[in-house]
Amino acid sequence: MRELDRRTLLWGSAGLVLAGCGGGSTKAEPKATTKGPNIVKPQTGNVVTQADTAALRKQLNEAFASKDVEQLVALIDPGDFALDDVRKRWTRRFDNFKRLGFVEGEWFVGVPTGRTRNASGGLVEYDGDLVFAHQVRGCDAQQVVESYRASFRKKAEDAPLELLHLGDAEAQFDPSIWDVATIDAIETKHAWIVFRKQDAAKAKDFAGRIEQGAKRAFDLMPRPKGVDKVFYAMTWPAVDGKLYGGVAIGEADAHAYYHPFLDPAELSKGQKTPADAKGLPRATGRVGLHEGSFTRPDFVDTACHEGIHVLADQWNSGSGQPTWVAEGLAEWGTNGQSLMATDGGRIRSAFGQFESVALKGYDEFHDSPLEYEFYQCSAAIFAYLEDEKGRDAVFETAEAFYGADDRKAAARKLGRSEKDLLAATRKWVGA
Repeated sequence: MRELDRRTLLWGSAGLVLAGCGGGSTKAEPKATTKGPNIVKPQTGNVVTQADTAALRKQLNEAFASKDVEQLVALIDPGDFALDDVRKRWTRRFDNFKRLGFVEGEWFVGVPTGRTRNASGGLVEYDGDLVFAHQVRGCDAQQVVESYRASFRKKAEDAPLELLHLGDAEAQFDPSIWDVATIDAIETKHAWIVFRKQDAAKAKDFAGRIEQGAKRAFDLMPRPKGVDKVFYAMTWPAVDGKLYGGVAIGEADAHAYYHPFLDPAELSKGQKTPADAKGLPRATGRVGLHEGSFTRPDFVDTACHEGIHVLADQWNSGSGQPTWVAEGLAEWGTNGQSLMATDGGRIRSAFGQFESVALKGYDEFHDSPLEYEFYQCSAAIFAYLEDEKGRDAVFETAEAFYGADDRKAAARKLGRSEKDLLAATRKWVGA
């Protein structure tokens, strides 16, 4: 069955190793007749400044622009034990980015919360986050972030900020499809289709059907600003469910990987802050089409279903919408016109059990032997809303649950409880 990852990102705070602490000296006590504040001038010593981080960032971005891995490696201390890993990872990335031609990227260097200073002017070393942000042209309205643990050094006041160590990406950001194989892509009007070199013939054969599914998703959904394509990756068993944003997939034949938009400059300081540019989507996604999906007679439906998941991420605050909302919206969008004619009997017979499961979690929904029926019952909620109030009510309901801090907040925004919505749908389907 089709699934959508709802994984919650866990974040740690950046650590600091300080070689000294700041100090200060004050001027003499002002006379009573002096007006204005008593100014304290700190002894700054050796302190990491915005100019220092900007200079290192400029060098990193020049290395990315050149796609020369040795230019990147040269910026890292030669004693770093991870240099071979950096060279291997970024050689593959640079080769794939050059071949694809539609991935833009840049580095962000920040200082973790707190002072990074040696008052005596001596050595400063600290650990922090080095952020690489990328955008897939046409798919990402904002930058998708990756955070790497790194170590930095500034030897003296007039010395540059140096990169001592570049570690692996944080687990929740790794790996992307371009980290695990030599890949290429086919562009259609509504999709980027990415595949391993050895899967080129299959990609060519299925490109038209993937495009059909993507087009259906765009024709149905409100289009996110700045987005005109869905990213589809043709995966294989070794990476199924393991790509950036993924979880174990069970029996799913396809999967939508969720990527929240976070502010990369703030993330480089160790702060998780949403990138909330007005009018732009809150998140994006990538579709993994697993090998099993290509044997399905409803392959176009599968591509459409997963495309709807990705486009719905425009509202996704990361709080974790109910499973019935995500799967119901995608299934309604795929089969809405024929839903009751095709599966009305199964919906009516299962709706009583679905009604209790819908108010619970992901596992209760997907681990049930009635999982297929639960998908259709979820879709019936949106079919009922469309029949009762029109298509705008469908998207209003989906957006409320995707964007709310919790389920109760969504219900308050709608002015209607989940129980009421389920009861009304049960009456509408005749269960």
